[in-house]
Amino acid sequence: MTTPFRNLDFDRSEPLDWWPAEAIETVIDRGSRSDWRQLADAIRDNPWGAAARTAETVVGWGEHYGVDVLLCNVIRHAREDLTQRGRATYAEQIRVWRAETGMTLRQFAKAAGTSASRLSDYENAKVAPTTDVLGRLNHVAVTHTLGDGRQDAA
Repeated sequence: MTTPFRNLDFDRSEPLDWWPAEAIETVIDRGSRSDWRQLADAIRDNPWGAAARTAETVVGWGEHYGVDVLLCNVIRHAREDLTQRGRATYAEQIRVWRAETGMTLRQFAKAAGTSASRLSDYENAKVAPTTDVLGRLNHVAVTHTLGDGRQDAA
C-alpha cells in the first residue's frame, strides 16, 4: 500500500477484510491505482466480506468520481461470478445424482416433484434450486440408487 494513513492504528499486512472502515475509505479517497487494485482483489476474493461492504458504502456516497463507478462494477461482477460458481456447483451435483440413478431427465424431475425444464435449468446452472428442491433431488438420488451404482427398483 502506498497510501499514507493518518491517525489510524492497524496492521497493514492484515487482509483488507480486517482493516478498519476508515482505512478502506482512505484507500478509495486518496489511494493510487495499485491501492485500488489491491482493494479490487480483496473484493474479488470475498465479494460479501467486510472490505467489499465497506467499499460499497463508501462508493455509494458518490464523492470519488470515476473510482466509485469502477469499484461498483468490481463489486457487482465479483458477486455475479460468485453466484454463477455456486450455481455451477449445484448443477454438477444434480447431474451426478441423476447419473447415479440412471434416470432420464423427465424421470428424475417427476420423482422429485419438479418439471423437466426446471431440472434442465438447474443442471445447466441457469438458476439455483432452493434448499427444499435440493433436498428433494437428494432424496430421489439416495432412494433410487444402490451402493454399487445400480438403479433401485423402488
